[in-house]
Amino acid sequence: MKLWWFIFLLALPCEAQDIETLMQASEAHYHLREQESELLKAIETYQQVLDIDPTKYEAAWRLAKAYWYRGNFSSGDKLPFFEKGIEAGRNAVQIAPDRCEGHFWLGINLAVSAESGGVFRALGMVDDVKAEIQKAMEITENCECGGPQRVLGKLHARLPFFKGGSKTKAIEFLKKSLQLCPQDTQSRIFLAEIYIDEGKNGYARQFLRQVLDQEPDPEWIPETKQNKIVAEKMLRDLQKGR
Repeated sequence: MKLWWFIFLLALPCEAQDIETLMQASEAHYHLREQESELLKAIETYQQVLDIDPTKYEAAWRLAKAYWYRGNFSSGDKLPFFEKGIEAGRNAVQIAPDRCEGHFWLGINLAVSAESGGVFRALGMVDDVKAEIQKAMEITENCECGGPQRVLGKLHARLPFFKGGSKTKAIEFLKKSLQLCPQDTQSRIFLAEIYIDEGKNGYARQFLRQVLDQEPDPEWIPETKQNKIVAEKMLRDLQKGR
């Protein structure tokens, strides 16, 4: 055996160990994502893993998720973060096309990127968003805690009828999301928005109070905290309007 090949073989376990250590560190940083410095460290560490092993699927889709969080909960120009999330999501899908998370976070980043770019950009990207989200749902129905159903519910609620918009379908998808993920607060926010639009404020208040009473899933504590703030404001606005 050639010397270089022997050295290469010896190095493999160490490299695998480095990747595992980095993944654990990145998850620890992401858990503290409400602190911008921790979120940036998570993004940096996921990228380090991919620099070592470009085929590491877990790092790829989690990087897409981290960029979504950074764009969604930061001020200023959000589009560059979502575009990086799209890139990471596409990478994840290429690595493992038969896994749901890559398709889901690619679809999410495409959706929020479309919203950030205005109405015409959003309408032009709807089909791409639907394709990725529906693919995620086909692979794993309960991908990311009812995520695909939640996204499709929001899409049907926001889209004009000529693009497939339907409040009825939106409600069906969102309620399905809650069946799959009872602790979800985001679907309840979306349902409340629909019922307010339809003048059914009693139903809206019911879902908003559930948001305030809901114990957060440990995986979604920062997002649940934000949703509770939104729900409180929506309830106050409803009280003003009676």
